[in-house]
Parts: sequence; C-alpha cells; structure tokens
Amino acid sequence: MREEIISHIGKLMDLKLQYAGRASNLFWLGFGDMILVNRRGRTEETAEYALHIQCSWRITSDNKIVVASRDFYSPRSDWKGNEGDFEWDIEGENRFDERIKTFLKAKGNLIVQQVEPDMFGGFKLILSNGYMLEIFPDSSEEDEQSEHWRFFNRKGNVPHLVVSGKGIDWV
Repeated sequence: MREEIISHIGKLMDLKLQYAGRASNLFWLGFGDMILVNRRGRTEETAEYALHIQCSWRITSDNKIVVASRDFYSPRSDWKGNEGDFEWDIEGENRFDERIKTFLKAKGNLIVQQVEPDMFGGFKLILSNGYMLEIFPDSSEEDEQSEHWRFFNRKGNVPHLVVSGKGIDWV
C-alpha cells in the first residue's frame, strides 16, 4: 500500500496548494496548475489534482495544530450562542471555517516538498514554510462505505485512487 500511495500522491511533489475547503465534513484540497474543466454542463476553473479527505487529519506548523478534522464540530472562536444551538454544518459557523480561512490567507505559496506514506493508508505531506498535512485513517471498518480519502486528476476521465477500510481501489 505504501508504494502505491507514494506512486500516486508523489505526483504532488513540487506542486502548489491552490485552495482548501469543505463540503459538510469532507475536507478538500486542490494542488497544481489551475485548469478549465467542464462539470455538469458548465466550465469551471479548478486545480488539476484533488485530494478529498473523510478521515482524521491535521495541518501543523511550529509544533502547533493550525486546523484539524474535529474543528468541524466546534463553534468559531467568537460564537456567542448557547451550546445546544450550535449547528456545525452551517457555512462559516464552525472552527474549521474560521481556521482554514486564516490559514489560507497567512500561508503564502505552499509547495509540496515530500510525501511520507504509512502502512495504514495514511500519509504526511511536508509543505514549504514549515507546514505539514497529516492524514490518518481512524476506523477499523472494512467495507467500501468506509472511505478514508481519495485522490484524482481532474484532467480527462481518470479513475480515482480511493483508500478505504478494504485497502486501495480505483473508482
């Protein structure tokens, strides 16, 4: 598994992180050149490579966690409501939305410098400017529904590399 991860995620070496965000609790990042793609009948500008993460992850710098997967479920720092009223999935309301916005403004040009896979389907992306993205599957589920992360190239109709509890698959 390690060799296959390095073979494919290694394509990110020397590429720029273009953007990051979320759809519900799926963390997505775009790397590489900005390209035009046709999606659902519309032309969109997007990064060539996409990484979608649905397991635990964190971005660190200087021995500090900058933003991490559990931040989806915590209110932003200036939230004044009652705990029971917090709705994590409303855009802009959770700590992730706040922290990723700050990170993207402060990061400068982040370039992938190194990829370090582990034996459980996770890996580290060592980025420039002292940042690191760590992805670590955190479930023992062994079915197709337990997708940890996927990686794909948006050019052409290329299968996605998907890592789940069953291992690596191409979808």
